[in-house]
Amino acid sequence: MIKFRFEYGMILIYLLLGSGWILFSDELTELLAPNPEVAAHFQTYKGLFYVFVTALLFYGFLRKHLQKLRKAEEKALESDRLKSGFLANVSHEIRTPMNGVMGFAELLKDESLTNEQRLEYISVIERSGERMLDLINDIVNISMIDTGQVRLHLSNVDTSELVTSLAALFEPAAIEKGVSLKFSPCSGDGMVGNLLLDREKVICVLSILIKNALKYTSKGSIEVSCRREADIVRFTVKDTGIGIPEGQLEAIFKRFVQVNMSYTKTYDGAGLGLAIAKSFVEIMGGKIWAESYQGSGSIFNFTIPYKTSKDLIK
Repeated sequence: MIKFRFEYGMILIYLLLGSGWILFSDELTELLAPNPEVAAHFQTYKGLFYVFVTALLFYGFLRKHLQKLRKAEEKALESDRLKSGFLANVSHEIRTPMNGVMGFAELLKDESLTNEQRLEYISVIERSGERMLDLINDIVNISMIDTGQVRLHLSNVDTSELVTSLAALFEPAAIEKGVSLKFSPCSGDGMVGNLLLDREKVICVLSILIKNALKYTSKGSIEVSCRREADIVRFTVKDTGIGIPEGQLEAIFKRFVQVNMSYTKTYDGAGLGLAIAKSFVEIMGGKIWAESYQGSGSIFNFTIPYKTSKDLIK
């Protein structure tokens, strides 16, 4: 479809209105004012009427166009502001673990270190490397989402096995923090057989939610479960952490945004995880939301429509 520039459209409308008015207004004048003297006055008012009508039309068109331009400008300014904040945050997130790697690598050169000290320094380097790798993965995922390179890869998935398989990945971190981590097999009517899901993306979303729960939960428990409901499967991550202010439950899923910076400044992270989780869930045709009150823990749910092998045969 050919799109005309705004100014070309305005000129075209003006020409059409003017031509139409010239062609038909004279005939209208002859019908309404057969007397020459009356017709002369009518011609004057006819011109004023044309100017008045076209002025109103052009005002309406220009006002609508300017409103779009202002909204686009505001959106661009907001995007620049958020990206600037994001870059500042990312630079901090890279610099901090990099300092840990460089600093403790230098300390390892000391030959007088005991084995325990060496193991401790190596552990710090490993954690710093993992933190940088997580950030790089987040940036890569964001880039793939923006460029439309994310594709669904459906396979037969045992959802109970998928959920419980994450225990080995996150139990060490939970034990270190003194937090109870529970993984429950999937429940629901007719929960028999595998479901056709994108296993990799489901694991990615669950991992983001579990990491988020571990970050903000210093005591208590984290529960991970799933349930089959009609034609969807629901995954839930519930924690007893610091919670989220009710008015900010939607903002946490926005990219480049951190909820209440003064409130979360003691926690690491670039603020991309939940935005990535939301994008992946939506790509899978589902939805994600949070339920929480500040100081009372949080519950994150996401649902995904599924099919079975029998559905494909049909």
